[in-house]
Amino acid sequence: MNFLQQAFRFYINSSLHVALAVVSFTMVTFLNFNLKAGSNILVFVFFSTVVAYNFVKYFSLLKVQRETITTEMKGIVMLSLVSLIPLVMTLNAMTLETFLFIVCLGILTLLYVLPLLPKTKNLRDVSGLKIFVIALVWTGTTVGLPFFETDQGNTLLDTETIYYASSRFFLIIALTIPFEIRDTKLDSPYLKTLPQWVGITNTKVIGVLLSLLSLVILVLSGEDLASPYILLYLLVIGFIVFSNQDNTIYYSAFWVESLPLLWFLAIFIFG
Repeated sequence: MNFLQQAFRFYINSSLHVALAVVSFTMVTFLNFNLKAGSNILVFVFFSTVVAYNFVKYFSLLKVQRETITTEMKGIVMLSLVSLIPLVMTLNAMTLETFLFIVCLGILTLLYVLPLLPKTKNLRDVSGLKIFVIALVWTGTTVGLPFFETDQGNTLLDTETIYYASSRFFLIIALTIPFEIRDTKLDSPYLKTLPQWVGITNTKVIGVLLSLLSLVILVLSGEDLASPYILLYLLVIGFIVFSNQDNTIYYSAFWVESLPLLWFLAIFIFG
């Protein structure tokens, strides 16, 4: 494996790419509602995503393989620790409402990995719940945080904003489906993921329907049904339809997670 391949692998495995995806969807919210995007919130979202995702993915592994971790894993741990510095610095600059909202998202993330009580399950291991927890945290981060940070938290209960957040929630579930299909052979049967529960074909149908539902709700929220949205949703549906258990890790971890970046660029350029 040459240097570029190693660097790209580290970029994906260290959650830098997914962090860009979360920041991109956060920026889309700022643009859609004409909110002023402060650097603190974007820096926080990026580095908190790196820390949270690496914690979720590697915490259990590090507990049992502490003595035999690879050089790449050591790099990921170091990156996560360094990421805590800008995370804490920007968190210190947040408003009280934003801070409290972040605490709620943080608790939900911790409970995704750690059980609330001894001998109880974490949220990831509760049958059928995993995909909804992921969508809720992504929606809270990419929709809720921009409103709280711009002192617009009181408008989150407005009909337009509820529609918008619901559209993002269903879109995130749809985008998670290629990952669910990819991991069908790896996930324990008791997790009852969508592919385990209804089969891969029906899961794809559900993903397509959720994408269309997200689009309809987005229009109800007041967004114009402009050509960028049609193309973007068609791409989401395409990735769902062509996903299977034999896709490489980069199909979902790079290409699917590149869609939020493309989403931001399309909205930024075409409005």
